[in-house]
Amino acid sequence: MKASILYLLFAFILAPISGTLFAQEAGNRVYLFDSFKPATVKMKNGSKASASFNYDGSKREMVYYDKEQLMVLDGLEQVDTIFIENRKFVPFQQKFREVVPLTEGELQIDWSMKRIFLGKKGAFGQVSHSGTVQNINPGYLTGYLSTQHSNEGSNQVYSTVLKNTYYLVQKSKPRKFNSLKTFMSHFPENQQTQLADFIKNEKVDFNVPEDVVKLAGFAVTLE
Repeated sequence: MKASILYLLFAFILAPISGTLFAQEAGNRVYLFDSFKPATVKMKNGSKASASFNYDGSKREMVYYDKEQLMVLDGLEQVDTIFIENRKFVPFQQKFREVVPLTEGELQIDWSMKRIFLGKKGAFGQVSHSGTVQNINPGYLTGYLSTQHSNEGSNQVYSTVLKNTYYLVQKSKPRKFNSLKTFMSHFPENQQTQLADFIKNEKVDFNVPEDVVKLAGFAVTLE
């Protein structure tokens, strides 16, 4: 009975992708998580439902599998929050933003991801591309995202490029940025000096989302 109730709930908010099936490693999808994760969908009317979700950072869609068919979350005006493991996502203008709480305010991440073909993997775990050979380094953005991967059962290797937009929200006022330059522009000169010192001492890499979270966390402590 419980399963039937959940199915009926999702029937109103989930719609299939026009009869097209996609595998986890489908070339036109770039997933934030390395697999579909247990998630809870909280509706604005207070009801909840559970399923395994992933976030497509290329199409900016929440997706899940139902009987081997990939489904896209629809009816976002009814959705309050999606919790994927210990991470929080909220709908915003038909997309989703990840919300990271800070000591004061929050950082919202609008994930934007693109997959770039690197080449083909050889017998010894190397990638050949344009006549060159490079060792494969699986690499992670500190638990956020695998930056280099190959499709299971395939010798094709890809790299994931991030083009995220961030919103530092304090007292309901968002400060939008997508680079270190635009981030610094939101702060007065004396605070820019403090931020620059923090970036140098902590070796902050703006291309690493966790480093951006760390930087934002420090920024909200400045006066």
